[in-house]
Amino acid sequence: MAEAGDVARGWRFLTVGYLAPHGKADALLYERVLDTFDEAAGDRECGHRGRRNGITFGIRGEGAERRIAWLQARLEMLKPPRLPDSGSWDIRDGAR
Repeated sequence: MAEAGDVARGWRFLTVGYLAPHGKADALLYERVLDTFDEAAGDRECGHRGRRNGITFGIRGEGAERRIAWLQARLEMLKPPRLPDSGSWDIRDGAR
């Protein structure tokens, strides 16, 4: 999703890997993640792109870097614990 040109145009990104709903509880958590992104973006230009096992969020405009940092902090709080023989979310700044 991100290229050097996107960053130069003011876009900031956050990627959450291994965020894939597998049942009702996961789907509800996924919805909370999307709601949190909406709250972080506010009225800024934004977008997201989902892949099989993750999603990349982008926010553009004034304060985008601060908004992405806020989003990352909130998603860390929503992140499910790592379970034996299972992973958890991989939250990274930038697009992947």
